[in-house]
Amino acid sequence: MRKILYTSILFLITNFCFSQNVNFIIQVNDKLLNYGEIANLYLTSGKENDTKKYYLNYFPGELILNEQVLLEINLNTSKKIYLHFDYYTYKKDKQEIANFDIELNSALFKEPYLIANIFDFRDKKYRYWYQPLTKENYLVQLTYPNSGLYIRRK
Repeated sequence: MRKILYTSILFLITNFCFSQNVNFIIQVNDKLLNYGEIANLYLTSGKENDTKKYYLNYFPGELILNEQVLLEINLNTSKKIYLHFDYYTYKKDKQEIANFDIELNSALFKEPYLIANIFDFRDKKYRYWYQPLTKENYLVQLTYPNSGLYIRRK
């Protein structure tokens, strides 16, 4: 009787805890983000009036998605998925927070690796190099096999 109980509990735990890791690296200004530097990490998908939000976990080099998120990514009809996170920095004993949104699609999650390098324009060097390319306060460069790179201004 105990074996049946333990087996059923183990079966239920493995069904609810299934997750998939994606080789996803997040960098800000060419610096790899550590575990405590980002917070409020979630994925949004759907149309404007019917947006769904899924909270995720991130460890450097791995974006952890559960089964429900993977199903949503594979069946996504809106074709646009946004990864949102808050980036915390400290300058001169003051905490600064920047909010970033990365536009993705379902095909990018099937790549062997994905590197998102975000150029934060609070740093003057990156503002000078890349600001003519966007109207935002940041620029996202996605790197994956056979992708291109932005050319910086000299």
